[in-house]
This record gives sequence, C-alpha cells and structure tokens, in this order.
Amino acid sequence: MPVISNVHTTPNPTTATVTWTTDVPTDSQVQYGTTTAYGSSSALNSTLVTSHSVRLSGLTRLTTYHYRVLSRNSAGTLAVSGDYTFTTK
Repeated sequence: MPVISNVHTTPNPTTATVTWTTDVPTDSQVQYGTTTAYGSSSALNSTLVTSHSVRLSGLTRLTTYHYRVLSRNSAGTLAVSGDYTFTTK
C-alpha cells in the first residue's frame, strides 16, 4: 500500500493548496468539506507522481474545512490519509 506523508495545506480566503508525498508514484485526489463527511472531492489527477499538489477552490472565507488525501498506485491499491483540517483566511 502506498505510504502518505508530509501532508500540508496553504489556505487563502477562497482557495487552498494541499500538498503531500507518497513513497511510490500514485494519483492524487482530495476529499474535503466542513465536516468529516467531506461531501466534496477534487478532480482526480491520474498522473502518477510522488510529490502531490491539489488546489481547492470555491471555499468560504474564515471557515474550517476537514480533508483527507487519496492516492492510488499503478496496481490499483488505494491509500487514504487520516483527517486533517485547515481554516481559510
């Protein structure tokens, strides 16, 4: 299973950039929302990489979001991170 690490977020008023690394090349996706039910997903980036960056847009100012990152390797094995939060500015 891919190992996800170094999960980080740079929030702005209505956008946020989520970055992370994996130990093997994987695709990139982020699930996010104002609760741990998430409810929104970024578009799947199917390019297999080890350094990931996903931009979330359409966010609300001064709002706390929960998110988790998903990474699937070439064999189809999916890794899902734990829950993280960020607050927009």
